[in-house]
Amino acid sequence: MSSSISSSESDSGWGRSLLACLGTLIGAAALVLALMVVVDPYDSGKLGLLGIDGVNSRLTQITAASRARDPNFNAAILGNSTAQMIEPAELSRAAGMRFVQLYTTGSAPREQLAVLDFFLRHHKQVGALVIAADPGWCVHARPKEEGAPFPYWLYDTSVVTYAMRLISWQAIEQAFQRLGIGLGKRQRMNPDGFVSYEDIWPPGRFKEINAPRDPAPAISTEMRAVFPEISALQDVVRSLPPDVAIVIVVPPTFAPTVPKHGTDAALERRACDAALKAVTEGRLRSNFINYRVDNALTRDRDNFADFIHYRPVLARKIEQGIAASLRDGESAKTDF
Repeated sequence: MSSSISSSESDSGWGRSLLACLGTLIGAAALVLALMVVVDPYDSGKLGLLGIDGVNSRLTQITAASRARDPNFNAAILGNSTAQMIEPAELSRAAGMRFVQLYTTGSAPREQLAVLDFFLRHHKQVGALVIAADPGWCVHARPKEEGAPFPYWLYDTSVVTYAMRLISWQAIEQAFQRLGIGLGKRQRMNPDGFVSYEDIWPPGRFKEINAPRDPAPAISTEMRAVFPEISALQDVVRSLPPDVAIVIVVPPTFAPTVPKHGTDAALERRACDAALKAVTEGRLRSNFINYRVDNALTRDRDNFADFIHYRPVLARKIEQGIAASLRDGESAKTDF
């Protein structure tokens, strides 16, 4: 009899302990979520009550959201690290607009389109878009997602989808970095997004890495004209007012990687260039510029950090071509 009573008391004690533990966990999660709601760790604009501006992180896939919604800019540069060296301040001075860098390291076109959609949702008036189109835009079928997952939830329209991602170590870290900015303990990243990769790839060094990821050749002549990523971009551009200038730039690569005339690779490249050019045709102050050419500039190894990442001397040339295009459209002189 006494053993039965002892067992019942023990079970009740375990039950209370379990409830207390669950209550503590739920309470802690609620406090963390409340902190996330107040701080808005990624500066998405979907939450946040403290009015902190900017972020302090080099994770471009998440920091681009903060810059993309910044009302101080009305023009954007999009792409992956092959767009990184294009300085928005230089373009702003030359073109009379307010450019922001929205490159995302290692990104594919689908991911860049998500950032572009976010930028357009936060800007009713857009002056210009500059898109650095690396070979990823030339695929004939959309590839499966590879590598680190892109945070589509950050660029999504849903607050709920965003909030569900905020109880994580990364979000907590970002929240404290944002609090540091608010308290004056940290500097926010450059608001226009420019970061030179020469900090980690000093001038005078060439690494034989990062060969251009040219897509596999089309399996038929008909397929050679099919570019789903470019079609998706074309749909976005067609939805924009006619006065939004579009400049598409094919970034330079080290000359030995430029497709040789008469090869299948050159035919593929020509077909992709034609599709990209069609996106800008008929638009005011818009242009397509192919800087992936074999010339004295691209044969000079000192002008590159590796096969696809070019040095500032080429970036300045590209900026001049973009600025001329924004002024003169397809008739612009884009000497390179």
